[in-house]
Amino acid sequence: MKNDLVSLINEKTELIERISLFDNVVIISPYNFGKETLINYSIQKASVEKKIVSISLNMLFSVSEDDFLCKYATVILNSLKAIFKDSLESSLRKMSSSKISYIIEATESGGDKISVPTSNAPFNILQKEAILNLPERIAKEKKIDLLICLSEFQSVLSWNKIKPSFLDLFHEITTRQNHVSYCISGSHIYQMNKLFENKNSVLYEFGHILYLESISVDEFSDYIANHFEKLGKIMDRDLIFKILDVTEGNLSYTEYLISEVLKSNKKIISHEWVENCIEILLRRYIASYKSKLSQYNVNQRLLLVALSKSNGKKIYSLDFIRKSGLEYSAKVDKVKNSLLKEGTIYTISDKTIKFADPLFKYWLAENFD
Repeated sequence: MKNDLVSLINEKTELIERISLFDNVVIISPYNFGKETLINYSIQKASVEKKIVSISLNMLFSVSEDDFLCKYATVILNSLKAIFKDSLESSLRKMSSSKISYIIEATESGGDKISVPTSNAPFNILQKEAILNLPERIAKEKKIDLLICLSEFQSVLSWNKIKPSFLDLFHEITTRQNHVSYCISGSHIYQMNKLFENKNSVLYEFGHILYLESISVDEFSDYIANHFEKLGKIMDRDLIFKILDVTEGNLSYTEYLISEVLKSNKKIISHEWVENCIEILLRRYIASYKSKLSQYNVNQRLLLVALSKSNGKKIYSLDFIRKSGLEYSAKVDKVKNSLLKEGTIYTISDKTIKFADPLFKYWLAENFD
């Protein structure tokens, strides 16, 4: 179902075009919004006319700059080794000349794997440059155009600051590259905007920015209804709208709910069954939501509960302020900004406030007055 859903994402056409043109792209949307699936789909479509070699790395699990550089070099070397069926001896020699050690280990399949261990750390500037320029060097040697996909890029902001900063070095190296383009994505809206939309950021205008928007309710409901019909199931439109109201079009949550609903052995899906499936989904997250809520201060909790029961508009109106219990607009604004920075909420183009996790919003609205 997931690949079919990508066809409903409005930004897919532009992403395919940008990848085809070898442009740098920055994709920003909340977690579980289908970014990875969209990127893979777009690469596949763009590759129809021109072969694109792509390599992906999730930066969320890199705890430091050095940790990332080790993983980055390891992924680059092994991915290209698998593609070109050789040992990349030239690149390995250049790694050695930069005094970056590596390990070649046997795999269960009978091949071998290159690993750049963290014992190399801390890297000096020349070593960092060598690793960041590794994709360009190999791409030039192999006469290919290489697309590097880095997800959850905002993770760099959690690393300890080292001078010169990773961002300065990354910008300096990548702007000199001619055989490599980048598809960068991130889920923390505030931090990604800070990195790529702030004119004072070194990565300002690094690439074309795409904000992914929710699939329209009408399109999504038509898709779900047709999907059920093909499987011999019937579900009332009001129940489909109920699911989309809970998930707000979040692909991961919607997919999960649809898969749970389809477990029914009845041809006609009942209201009770859909409510039961929603409860099953909620139970997976209730413990984390309770823990999450306890970490907010009183004013943040008041605003979150009020937002969960609103459409995210006119939050400075007297009616909203009264319902939130925050007394005056300046306090609402201060609390809102703190939640934006934490990534709990974000704003879309018309200034409407949205929850990064729509299920968290639903849980708040259902359980708190």
